[in-house]
Amino acid sequence: MRLLTALLLVLCCSGAQAQAHHDPLSAREVDQLRETAQQPQKRIDLLLDYTLDRVLAVDRLRAAGKLSSRDAAAMTALLADIATLIDELDDNLEMYNGHSEDLRRALRHVITAEDGFQKKLAALDTATSPAQKQLFAAALADATDSISASMQSARTMLANQLAKKGEEKDKEKRDRAEAQSARRAAQEAGQEDRQRTPPEP
Repeated sequence: MRLLTALLLVLCCSGAQAQAHHDPLSAREVDQLRETAQQPQKRIDLLLDYTLDRVLAVDRLRAAGKLSSRDAAAMTALLADIATLIDELDDNLEMYNGHSEDLRRALRHVITAEDGFQKKLAALDTATSPAQKQLFAAALADATDSISASMQSARTMLANQLAKKGEEKDKEKRDRAEAQSARRAAQEAGQEDRQRTPPEP
């Protein structure tokens, strides 16, 4: 009995460890991301595209009706992938923001896309029976929480970037106005000097 219990514990731990190391990205997707490491907009767009692929796959399973045990396992895996991809997206946004990249366009895209993801997951939540939902409830909650937190973070980051860009524009205007004033003052001083200098005989 002890041997059987120990064997079950080993199998459970091995399964949990394999799940913890699961990479939601295909080899092709990994290569694409690697190629865009220095291109924030393209990299963010790719991560959103990959997430959308999983969200649409979830929606197709939902639309198919009653889930088999295999479908429920696929749904759980897809929802876990969505949460992981959203977390990866947030990590990239934080990294690029820390490098003072202009992310205003990317962040607007993130907010719009994640709003769509959230609606798809809300439809899954409301259209699935309680008994069916039990099969993937934890994964659904994790994915929903990740998207909600990411949207809030993106909105805050966008507001900060807009404020920062506004301050930079104001500074540029002030600098231009000061430069123009300095040029005018120099011109006026030059004119005064010429007026004061007596003509040569």
